[in-house]
Formats: sequence, structure tokens, C-alpha cells
Amino acid sequence: MIKKHDACPFGPADILLPKGGFDKWAVIACDQYTSEPAYWEEVERIVGDAPSALRLTLPEVYLESPDLAERTARIRRAMTDYQKNGVLETYRDSMIRVERRLRDGRVRTGLVGAVDLMAYDYTPGSRSPIRATEGTVLSRIPPRVAIRREAELELPHVMILVDDPEGRVIPADPEGPILYDTDLMMNGGRLRGRLMSDRTIGRTLDTLAGMASGGGLLFAVGDGNHSLATAKACCREDLPLSRYALAEIVNLHDPALDFEPIYRVLFGVDPNEVVSEAKAAFRGPSAHPVTAL
Repeated sequence: MIKKHDACPFGPADILLPKGGFDKWAVIACDQYTSEPAYWEEVERIVGDAPSALRLTLPEVYLESPDLAERTARIRRAMTDYQKNGVLETYRDSMIRVERRLRDGRVRTGLVGAVDLMAYDYTPGSRSPIRATEGTVLSRIPPRVAIRREAELELPHVMILVDDPEGRVIPADPEGPILYDTDLMMNGGRLRGRLMSDRTIGRTLDTLAGMASGGGLLFAVGDGNHSLATAKACCREDLPLSRYALAEIVNLHDPALDFEPIYRVLFGVDPNEVVSEAKAAFRGPSAHPVTAL
């Protein structure tokens, strides 16, 4: 069961982990390499017959596959089989501190727990504590809901960002044992997870509650917004736990977190006029500089 902190839309969850074989268990998010089937074919070869999250997710490269219904059915059967056959171990009321070593050697830290979907709203202009950082394409939600419907397990890939310049939320020492420490396939780096002690969880929730006490934005969805939107679409009053979704908190100021620009090309405009209008729109003490090349 989830111990909800009344003042914070984030808390512990019942987290399931494989009992071994982490190197073949972890796969990249299902919405990656959607135009590169060769990537997923190689993942299939690496995994083979081993238990893997690959058997519990539908890579979106196969969304237009003629055997989509059978693939979905196989996912549901695998979820049942893994639970019946003792593949997974449950860590109840838990939070896990994650260290991800990137390919360039930098380490990004995160905190895995449950977010309260009642505090999340992806609509433009939302004033909810948890908000999207991108436009939500509503047409992408129904196919995901179809896959999620009747699924016994949830395998999210949601990263939510917290503005924590002092680094108070994610503990340097979670005081708990290491649960996994494994290389990730396909040159994905390395991943280590440590179980957080009850005392550390309490301190973290108190810190987040203090940050949330002023109202306004607490978390911004940095990645996996459509997964979170799908989770909210699947909330049911008769299933109280459906209002929660597993996610990873990452500090917006983590030095290993990169923000890359998205370029736009404008045609048929006066460059000087565009620069002038941009300077007028993005002004103020915290605004980014606007210059012409």
C-alpha cells in the first residue's frame, strides 16, 4: 500500500523487481527507436528466452504490426506468468534511489516512487502541482489505454523534474542496501538502485511537503508525459491505487541532465522583425538573450 503524505503528491509504492538477470531485464523505453526495427531485433536476440521487461511492454515500432492484438495478449500472459512463477520480488512501501552512469561517465541521480495523478493535469494553462512540459497529443492516448487495459503490472518510463538548486530532495546516502547494480544493454550505460530507509523516506517527504506548501508548480514532467496521461485516463474509482503511477524524480539542476535545443526554421519572414518581436516577448531579469547570427 502507498503511504500518502497529505501535503505531497509523491510517496512510497509497492515496487516489483526481478530476482536476478538485470542485464537482460532492463530495456529502453518503448517509444524509442520507433523507426529503427533493427535495434529492437537486436534486443530480441540479446534477451532470448530470459525474463525481461521486453516481454511486458510493446515497443511502439510494432504499433502498426498486423499481429498487434496477439502481441498485446502475449504481454498480458507474461505478466501473469512472471507473478505466478516467482520472477518478481515486491518491495512494499518503498522508494529507490537510482544512479544512472551515462556513456560519457557522468552520473545522474533520481528517486523512484509514486506520483498522485489527481495532482497532475496536462491541459494548457493548468495550475496543478504536476504539469506537462510539452503539448499532449490526445490521439496518442487511446492506443496506449488499449494496451494498458486489464494489464496486471505497470512499467512506466516517466521522469518528473523538481526545481531543487540546493539538492535537498534526493538523498546522498539513502541508508539502504543496493538492490541492483548492472550494465544496460546496447551501450546504455550502467544502473544502480538502493532501497531507501524509512527514516530517509520521511525526510524526503517532509522536504517535498515544504516545497509544496506554497502552492503552484512542484513537478514538471520531463519525459513520459503521454504515459502519465494514459495512466490518468485509466484511473477508476473502484480501484483506489489506480490514481498513482510510478515515476522517477530528477533534480532540474543535476549536472548530468542535458537540455538540447529544438530548432525551428521560419520562411517568408523578415529576420530583423522576428528578432525584435522575440526580444519584446522574452524580456525580464530571467529571460534568455535573443541575438541575430
